[in-house]
Amino acid sequence: MIRRLKKWLAIIVMVCLFAPQAQLASAASAAKLDCGPVSNKSDNLPRTIAIGTNPAGTGAHALGSGLAAVASKATSVSGKVQPYNGPNAWMSLLQNGELEFGIINILDAKMAATGSGNYKRAYPSVRVVMGGVFPFTVGLLVRDKSDIKAVADLKGKRMAWDFGGHAINQTWQNAMLEIGGLKPSDVTQVRVSNLNDGIRGVPEGKVDGTISALGIGVVEEVNAMEPIRFLNLPDTEAANKVLAPYGASIVKPGPGTGVKGDIHVVGYPLHLVSSDKVSEKTVYTLVKTWWDNLSELETLHPLFKRWSKKHQALTNFTVPYHPGAVKFYKEVGVWTAKHDARLKEICS
Repeated sequence: MIRRLKKWLAIIVMVCLFAPQAQLASAASAAKLDCGPVSNKSDNLPRTIAIGTNPAGTGAHALGSGLAAVASKATSVSGKVQPYNGPNAWMSLLQNGELEFGIINILDAKMAATGSGNYKRAYPSVRVVMGGVFPFTVGLLVRDKSDIKAVADLKGKRMAWDFGGHAINQTWQNAMLEIGGLKPSDVTQVRVSNLNDGIRGVPEGKVDGTISALGIGVVEEVNAMEPIRFLNLPDTEAANKVLAPYGASIVKPGPGTGVKGDIHVVGYPLHLVSSDKVSEKTVYTLVKTWWDNLSELETLHPLFKRWSKKHQALTNFTVPYHPGAVKFYKEVGVWTAKHDARLKEICS
């Protein structure tokens, strides 16, 4: 009896971990959102704010560092970055008000808010503050000298897997494998604790491929160890159909390390989020500061050049915007009836 129970539990775990990507996205889109008001009514700015990010060397960390630096320079609020393995590791802190902001992608934010996909419980206090970077680009990374030329060539190869506190990487990686006609069972899975370990595992010979963002510090680091290359993803209707439920699409990246020839990768929005535990005054003040100082942010990291003002009030958001951000976007004329309609749609 116990043996049979263990067998069924193992099957359930495998199904949940490797469920088809459309099912994960469908679960996220079907769940209802809590769009309640902000619980923090204070008119006083906090002395400090913390921004949760991925580890140093990642795009999220670079963005968080830039936002913290500008907040500290231009306001009375001292900003700092708190790196974690990923949003799965810091989401409970945001929910409880122990962390004021975080960098997270559009799909991860919805899954966290609804307790679907990679999240075992819901974190309903999540609110979008700024639409963030678009497109934030990710692809599949291999050694340049490798004979792996297409996604299908990864069959039977060792792939970084799991990614610990940043489980959404597994979702994106599975989607890219699916685009190439592969299932998780078609590759040899090598568990890693975070994104950086997976990326470093490529030149170190521990894995043959992994998901990686483009244009981030750790990619420069590993390329200096041994040249690396991003695989081309097919820019087809079928590929975009796989990605559409996640708010992502096939895009053409700009020049960069590992971009060899005319290739395509995955692109999606990378948000700055907060929670209903952070006051309207705090969010309004900081959003205005970052908006007014975008030119300075652009000098701090190339990703901020894709942090354009037109992308900060998105109309396809999947988690409600923070009322402090809405107030500012209305003042500058970028929050429209389309945004109100979207808010009503996702909160109904």
